[in-house]
Amino acid sequence: MEWVRTFYAKQYEWADWRRRWGDFDPNERDPRVDAVTRHAGLEPLRILELGSGTGTTAAALAVAGHDVVAIEMQSDLAAYTNELAAVVTGGSLRAIAGDFYETEPPGKFEVVAYFDGFGIGTDEDQRRLLHRIVGWLVPGGCALVDVLVPWYWSRRAGNEEEFPAGSGVRYLDGFDPGECRMTERMWRIGHEDDVVTQSLRCYSPADLHLLLEGTGLSVVDVEPFTNEGYSEPCELPDAMLYLATLAPA
Repeated sequence: MEWVRTFYAKQYEWADWRRRWGDFDPNERDPRVDAVTRHAGLEPLRILELGSGTGTTAAALAVAGHDVVAIEMQSDLAAYTNELAAVVTGGSLRAIAGDFYETEPPGKFEVVAYFDGFGIGTDEDQRRLLHRIVGWLVPGGCALVDVLVPWYWSRRAGNEEEFPAGSGVRYLDGFDPGECRMTERMWRIGHEDDVVTQSLRCYSPADLHLLLEGTGLSVVDVEPFTNEGYSEPCELPDAMLYLATLAPA
């Protein structure tokens, strides 16, 4: 997983993602808050978010009344998330800078959420993380995990685009069928010799059931979507990803 820090740091730098993603409006509805409500209920919860980025989802969950702890690898983004805590009036928000494969969050949680990022390592890495998640949950708690599907990414292989439009940053999508991993090569226009790549393991629901064996978690529900923002629910064959609800077995 050596690529992780480099890729995400350059993604935020090259396309100015902190500015693009970091504009937080406490009155704007976040579909991920609705997802937590659907799968964990209406009552205020203690929530752990893994890989929280600029912290806008963590802040939206806190504004909705939840007590949120976020773990983010990039220390500047964790610091920004702690700045967002100042606008939270419903629940609470605290960000910890660290690697969630190593960092121990304080206490137990009703929900552990991993939005947009599951699959960064090997199957064994995923199982190690899932074991840790079981230990962070209270009895009756659940994990909410975004899982990429292989059929979408195999069809997308070869697609190249500038994203966001006008940013000067280009992406080339690929797919490794042997390892069942999506890949994304990223570079700046005019700097084609400086390329970084991310690689995420994709899992069908059947693959996820196999991955969970021995981890202490089982699949409760699967919600397919055409995009990572949950704005377009769909049938599984048309999905880009699905939101898996996992609970202690």
